[in-house]
Amino acid sequence: MNSTPVRRLLPLLWLLPPSAFAQEAQDILAKVAQNYQNMKNFHFEGATLSETKAKGVDTTNETQFVVAYTEPDKFRVELRYPTAGNWIRLSDGKNLYDFRTTSKDRKKEDYDPSDLRILKGSPISGYEFIDRVNTAKLAGSESVSVDGKDVDCFVIEADRTGQTVLPGMKALPTRYWVDKARLIVLRQVGGSKSEDSASVNSTENTRTITITVAHVNEPVPETLFALNPGK
Repeated sequence: MNSTPVRRLLPLLWLLPPSAFAQEAQDILAKVAQNYQNMKNFHFEGATLSETKAKGVDTTNETQFVVAYTEPDKFRVELRYPTAGNWIRLSDGKNLYDFRTTSKDRKKEDYDPSDLRILKGSPISGYEFIDRVNTAKLAGSESVSVDGKDVDCFVIEADRTGQTVLPGMKALPTRYWVDKARLIVLRQVGGSKSEDSASVNSTENTRTITITVAHVNEPVPETLFALNPGK
């Protein structure tokens, strides 16, 4: 049976309307959001890099993090600051611990189901609502390194115009690197800039989240739900 050579079909892809790619990007984000909402176990590690360019001066700040959860009541949210030590909040299912390595302040309380709200403040919590964007488009494919392996990702650019930012600032498009196989976010780059970007006093803020460890819906080591101040 005769068939059209693949090389003749490729140019036809350029005839697809932009809306087709936009719908595909929106569909991917919707699946990602649903995936995060339904996760029963996860363990993520990574870093958040904040960069500010203002009046010719560049400043950077990086915070490493660990976020882990095992349903229904075990979690760990740890933030590792470069000069301010670690802040750890965790539940072992019975007790809630709040510990700072610099001050050695340690609080212990009985666990309450409402303590799960602590997870909502973690660097990955926003991915449960990643599909709440004005528009989205596929910007290509790219591999990122996670757990020592190259992972093939969709690159999706989302428009978040109207997002709440500081007065006089406007949100920039946000790019997400989404694992094609697991539909989880492995990298995010976004930010904001001055409304008057031509001004000599203009400001631009960039926030990059990079995931280096990503395990989802598989057993999480119990050691992550134990307080280990020496780490």
